[in-house]
Amino acid sequence: MGNIKLAIETMLKLLFIFAVYGFSIAAHATSSEPVEGAQTERHQVELIRDRDYKCLQCHKDAKDTLNLSHDPQALLSQGKQLNCTNCHSNIGPDHREGASEVIKFSAAQSKAVHDKVFLDPSLILKANSQCVDCHTPLKLRESHWTHDVHAKNLTCSNCHDVHAAKAKALAYDRKELIKQCVDCHSEFAIEPELAKEEER
Repeated sequence: MGNIKLAIETMLKLLFIFAVYGFSIAAHATSSEPVEGAQTERHQVELIRDRDYKCLQCHKDAKDTLNLSHDPQALLSQGKQLNCTNCHSNIGPDHREGASEVIKFSAAQSKAVHDKVFLDPSLILKANSQCVDCHTPLKLRESHWTHDVHAKNLTCSNCHDVHAAKAKALAYDRKELIKQCVDCHSEFAIEPELAKEEER
């Protein structure tokens, strides 16, 4: 019987110690005073200032080539910043599955000469509207926009590749521009023999 009393007494002491210890932990946890070293990894936040960070995990070359065709300093002087979402709209993590809110310029582009098809006008308008937000028709006319091909089965990106090493069509001389037009308008192409004579 003495052993049972000793066992019960020991158990009660342990229970009392655990109760007091548990209360002190709870009181410590509800304290409004910050405890040094109490911050866990769960509360640490990594701030990413580059809005294109997630895009560039897969599209690594896009930012470098974009900066070659769109001068970042010129944009900053206009109070604008160039990043992926400016042109491609709000891109969510599910865009790989074909999210409809992502503007994909290639989906609106016309096919090669022999496979030319009439495109969905809404895709053309959606793609071109991103360019026209900055490149207004007035500015385009000032830059030798001599014929209106926009929204007529063509997107701006058919002729202007903003992710190229240098801005397609903008950096060309006159002959290169004509060659680019003839890529689609083959009926206006000069015969190869005549072209060689003209270059001489």
